[in-house]
Order: sequence, then C-alpha cells, then structure tokens
Amino acid sequence: MLNLNCKIKVHETSGLIPTGKVYEFSHVKDIRIQSSYKTFTDTATITMPKAIVTSAVNNSLGIELAKRSPIDFKQRSINEFFKIDHFIEIFLGYNGDYKPAFRGYIREVKGDAPVKIVCDDMMYYLKKYKMIATDDPELGLRNEEKDDDENEIPRNNSAIVNQPIEKLKERLKKIDAPFEVAEIKIEDLGTRKIDRKWNIVEFLDNLKEDFHIYSFMRLESDKDGNAKSVLHVTSNPCLYKQEKIKEITDKYEDKTQKLKLPERLLDRAVSLLGINDVVDFFRKKDPIYPGDGTFRFHYNIINDNLKVTEEDTKKVKVRAEISYVNSNVPIPQEIGDPDGRLVKQYVFHNNEEELDFSNPVEFKKKKEEIKGVLKTIAGVRLAHLKQKGVTGSITTFGEPFIRPLDSVFLTNAEEKEKNNPFQVEEVERTYGVGGYRQIISLGRLLEEKAK
Repeated sequence: MLNLNCKIKVHETSGLIPTGKVYEFSHVKDIRIQSSYKTFTDTATITMPKAIVTSAVNNSLGIELAKRSPIDFKQRSINEFFKIDHFIEIFLGYNGDYKPAFRGYIREVKGDAPVKIVCDDMMYYLKKYKMIATDDPELGLRNEEKDDDENEIPRNNSAIVNQPIEKLKERLKKIDAPFEVAEIKIEDLGTRKIDRKWNIVEFLDNLKEDFHIYSFMRLESDKDGNAKSVLHVTSNPCLYKQEKIKEITDKYEDKTQKLKLPERLLDRAVSLLGINDVVDFFRKKDPIYPGDGTFRFHYNIINDNLKVTEEDTKKVKVRAEISYVNSNVPIPQEIGDPDGRLVKQYVFHNNEEELDFSNPVEFKKKKEEIKGVLKTIAGVRLAHLKQKGVTGSITTFGEPFIRPLDSVFLTNAEEKEKNNPFQVEEVERTYGVGGYRQIISLGRLLEEKAK
C-alpha cells in the first residue's frame, strides 16, 4: 500500500530573497496546486489548522505540525510562520519520496479556523518590479520629469522602446531574480509603447494579448538534480516542429497570392521564431521530472471527460502585418480558411529599417522575404487554433508527476482516437484526506507514436 507524504518548507525572506531561517511542516489539511502555461502564474492554496504544537527541541531545526513532543511542547499560531512575502516550497509524493511540486511566495493568509495560505509561483517576484526602471539610462525619467516623490507615477506615462525583447532581457538580468531564465528567442516586435506603470508581468501580459507570446514558470532540474524554477517566454508554447508549421502554412495559405514559401525562408523564419530551440530544450533529460507519462483507462485513470476534436471544425484565419518607417502601407499576410472569420491580427512596427523602393527587383525580393516570415508567424498562431486532439481532462493518482507541456500517452480507451499521445495544457494537483490526485487537462495530438 502506498503511503502519502508531504513536506512544506517556509523560508523567511529579505527583499524576497530567501534567508537561512526555514520552518518545516509535514502535516496539512489539504493542498491544491493549479498550473498552466496559459495563466502566467501557478497558484497553490494550503489549508491548515489555526494552531500547531512545537517543542523546544525540534524548533531549532524546523516545526512539525501536530506532533506532540513530550519535551517542552507549546501551542503556537500558524500565523507566526506563514507570512506574506515568505518563500515557500511544497514537496509531495509516496512512501518517503518527496518530489518538488511548487515553488513561490506567500501572497495571502486568510481565515481563522482553518487558515488558508494562498501562494503564487516565482512570477510573484516579477510583479514587484517595474518594466521601465526610473534609473534606466535610455528610458528613465529625466530630472525635470520627476515629481517630488520619486515613487509616484511620472507625468509622462509611457516610453517608446525600439527592441522590447532586448529591454526585457536587460531588465531580467538587472533585477537578479532568484530563478533561471531560458533563452528568449522570438520574432522582432519592432517598436513598442510601454506604460511606465506596468510591472514586468503586466508587460508580458501585453505581449500575450498583442502577439500570442506566452510567459510561464516551469519546474525543472538543475545540474545537481535539485528543483529550480525557469522562466520561459516563447511564441511557440505548444512546441510545434518545423514540419508541422510547413504543413499548416502549405494547407491554409492564400492560393490567390501564389506565395509558395521557399525552404530557405522557412528555415530563416523558424530560426527567428526560436522554434527549434524551444523544442530541443524540452527534450532534455530531467532527473526529477520525466516529461511524459503513460495512463491506462480502467487502471490508473480514475475518470475522464475527454472529447475528441478535429482540425477542420473551426473556420478561422489570422493576419500578420508589418509597417516600415518610410511606408504608410503595411505589408500583410493572411493564412487560414478563405471563408473563415478573422480572429486575430498581429501588428508589427519597424521604425529602424527603411524599404528601398528604388530597385523594383530588390524590393520584390525583400517583400517576399518579409511575407515569408509573416506567414510563418501567422502559421504558428493558426496551428494553435486549428489543433487536432482532445479537450477535457483525466483524473489520475499523483504519479507519474505531470507538468503543463509534458506529454501524456493514453491507452486502453474504447474510443480509439484517444489511444494516442497528447500535450498537457493544465494540471490541478490536490493532496489531503481524499488522497493525492492530478486533474490533467489535455490538448493537441502529438506527432510522436504512443508508447
């Protein structure tokens, strides 16, 4: 029989950086962890009793919940140890095997009996920093623009940024965040207006709204086999391979334009989007998290509400266009069903490069190259809308441990279309008197053959 085990470590912090003072708990009422690449922030809610019993002996090493020591025990309030801005780690597992399930900060402590501790993942750290720093040498406020109180919002509420992704990289490096940042390699967004009031997460939210660029934290292993949080910023969160993107662009291109994307342009566009980099990164072997799991109906799938979806059910199209500093007319590229409704338009601005209209041959070549890149950008977005796979979720036990964007292989289903590998979109993890469970929401059908 499998025995459930849980461990919670609460670290006191200084400026959100964990200190050496740590409190450890091994008993809770219940835990609920929600994780998705679509929502920026993973959250954890821990329910605990108002009071705990500790002893003078184990208090120096940590605190065990509800373990009555015969040596100098006393009752203490849970609020002494769970405080806003404290760093928190949650470990869950079976038979003494503790797997890191959450890392982040305490956002809220509410209730009295029982107490609910609400936590955000490491995105919490980025919410504490403005995207545009006041002392930024290029975009910071000049003396005449500052109010008497430097913490107040300046009168000039926006800044024009020519390379916002490079500015993001600089900002992440400067704040010295206590997590790793995966290589950010996405398309050039051109010139962007950034609100000075935005924190870094609000800026990332703007990228998602305008360009379908996703940002999320992911639990991974470091070189020593310990868990770490890694920030990913990518326009290809579903890990579409080059072959799939070409298949989509060929199938749904506008036939009237007769723009057949040459291989060299596809390769260049894929390079600009960082597609292969993302795919290769997630293929790396992780000693803690397997990256996939096999689940069998009527065996380790407790229940499901899955529904098979087909690629052609939605009649949609997307548009990408770019404007140049010396041209009033943008260069557009649409892709999708000819009779489909336009669901999204991605607008780019290049205020650094000018088009050369003096040489018609070179201009035509340049325009073809631009449209090829736009076509690939739109194709990645369209693939996300037209994906073939399933919707809904399966409920399983706590192992194998699954994260968003991992692969799940389903077997023994009566509906044969379900016996395939699918990509994970969301995981809700629960632990408590009802056992240790995962509710795994699935999405697109993967190209790899099932195990």
